[in-house]
Amino acid sequence: MFRTVLIAALAAAATPAFSAGFDLPPRKPGQWEMSIQVDTAAMPPQVIRMCLDADTDKMLNNKFGGMASQMCSRQEQKKDGDAIILESDCRVGDMTTTSRTIVTGDFNSAYTMKSDVQMGGSNATRGVQAAAPKGVTSQQTTISAKYAGECVGDMKPGDIDLGGGRIMNVRDMPDPQPMQ
Repeated sequence: MFRTVLIAALAAAATPAFSAGFDLPPRKPGQWEMSIQVDTAAMPPQVIRMCLDADTDKMLNNKFGGMASQMCSRQEQKKDGDAIILESDCRVGDMTTTSRTIVTGDFNSAYTMKSDVQMGGSNATRGVQAAAPKGVTSQQTTISAKYAGECVGDMKPGDIDLGGGRIMNVRDMPDPQPMQ
């Protein structure tokens, strides 16, 4: 379960948040704090901190964007007033997903992403089965991100602090592999 939450947190950090393959504005360089709440997770929100510069923000998006483009048959982005609406249809193994994400705020001080994902198919991947053994058919995720200023302590651009002493740098992350 922790591995699945870790992957979800990294994907969320990367995209910014499950929106790989979309053309979102770059985040302001510096330290960002993100709270990730999944409605089906029986746990408190996952909180991560990231130190980003222009290169590492782009690197995070590129790592996960390529995987999304391989898995998704439709990815649409549109504006509705100040909100950005992201919609996609994707396939992971034999499981299909249809998602709708609404992004509000800005990428200089704070933004919120609210995602609703509908899942179908009888043969979900091992990772999805481990995270949702009872066959979840929908999931809502809220990511609240805020700019916290300059990077603090020993954090350098690309560092992602997952809590509990777990820090990794985007430059050291392997490229994600499609889920089997």
